[in-house]
Amino acid sequence: MTFVVLVSGLPVSAVRLLPFVAAGVVCITGFVSSIHAISNRRQPGSRSVRHSNRRSEYPRYRGKRLLDLIIVTLVALPMIVISMVSALMILLEDGRPVLFRQVRIGRSGRQFVLLKLRTMARTKRSKDAFPDPQDFTRIGRLLRRMSIDELPQLINVLRGEMSIVGPRPTLPYQVQRYDSRQAGRLRVLPGLTGLAQVNGRNEMTWSERIEWDLQYVESQSLWLDLKVLARTFQAILVGDGVAGHSRNDPIARM
Repeated sequence: MTFVVLVSGLPVSAVRLLPFVAAGVVCITGFVSSIHAISNRRQPGSRSVRHSNRRSEYPRYRGKRLLDLIIVTLVALPMIVISMVSALMILLEDGRPVLFRQVRIGRSGRQFVLLKLRTMARTKRSKDAFPDPQDFTRIGRLLRRMSIDELPQLINVLRGEMSIVGPRPTLPYQVQRYDSRQAGRLRVLPGLTGLAQVNGRNEMTWSERIEWDLQYVESQSLWLDLKVLARTFQAILVGDGVAGHSRNDPIARM
């Protein structure tokens, strides 16, 4: 009865939109629920690298997974639109493939396939952390500048391979160079953004970034995640730390 009274007070145009809004909410909720169910299944053929130790995992704070799903649900529609437009631009400029897939190391050394929008020319292949600037397409440089190329990793978040906030997932050969202390960054799920990304990003050495990651591992909380998210939007807007990657870094170089 209350619902009828509330609806009757709305403009006719708003009332007409209610079925579409409800359908959108149902679709997004169903999509998130189905992906979440799939993500809980055991992934076949998963492998681990050195430093894998499930006993050393840090438990997530209560509500972290819920926060991930809420954020993905809230941004799903605009992010899908932005990703589709970006994919079309990639396709028109440099053809297929639109997605870039790369094996990365996640929690406890488990490997997974990270998804990104392709930013490099098809004729170029980057196996290390140092892609040459001239290898990026025009649209690729724009996508990297605004971090739009990272949007497909929301799928990795839904699969449970990543979180919204956490240490960035790194390449297998880099993990092999961690010392026992640095390997502590593998105790939590990798993230789309993290303390290192809002405190210098690529301008820092890998050792410096790992120190920020270790700080996050030891102090992760809901409040910290919210602060990192707020600072991430600021970093994206001003473009801090996009350039960098010292080729003399002993952890990152091939």
